[in-house]
Amino acid sequence: MLLGCAFITQGQSQRTKLKKLLARDIPCNMEGRTIPLTDTSLYAQSRNVSYSYSYTYPKNYKETWPKEEVVSEVRQRTDPYIDTVTYTSQDRKASFKVYAGNVVVLPSGRVHNMKLADVQTIDKFADQHIAKIKQGKDKELGKVNLLHICKGVKGYRYTICVKATQGDVQLLYKIIMVEMPVSGDLIFSHFLFRYPIADKEKYEAQGISLAREFKADE
Repeated sequence: MLLGCAFITQGQSQRTKLKKLLARDIPCNMEGRTIPLTDTSLYAQSRNVSYSYSYTYPKNYKETWPKEEVVSEVRQRTDPYIDTVTYTSQDRKASFKVYAGNVVVLPSGRVHNMKLADVQTIDKFADQHIAKIKQGKDKELGKVNLLHICKGVKGYRYTICVKATQGDVQLLYKIIMVEMPVSGDLIFSHFLFRYPIADKEKYEAQGISLAREFKADE
């Protein structure tokens, strides 16, 4: 009897903790001046259906996709980085890329079966990702001089924003957590904007505005 009551109490405690975690709403935005991106003659929107995110890009930037090795309509590589798209300004001084990153493996298997242990796994994954950035071990950033970093969360979905410099280059880095539509897995997807510090006046506000428009599907 006592053992049964203990299990019930423990279950109620876990449900209470889960409910509290899922109610979190802590914002994290790229800091700085922004510009309007509403002029459709200058900017367009794109949506990646496979990874459930959308973003805006300048129409005068050149769009580049990596070359794929395909045999009989089957990819020879399954690396998610093959889905990276890069946009480069006309003067080739500024560029940004959008790409999918690592999948978060949940104990219960899927978001739709979310339990307390799943949220704790996601929290740990986000914290480890930030630790890698601070330690200079992020795959894309490497060692940088961090100017600003924040972590936001809405329920179990995280957003990480980073502003940094690397030599004479400034970096605007945004990471969002999205749910893939078919598998139900969670995956971190990335936006990385680069430009020379000397051209900060020309590109920073545009980069910050584009970073803010990089969003997960609701």
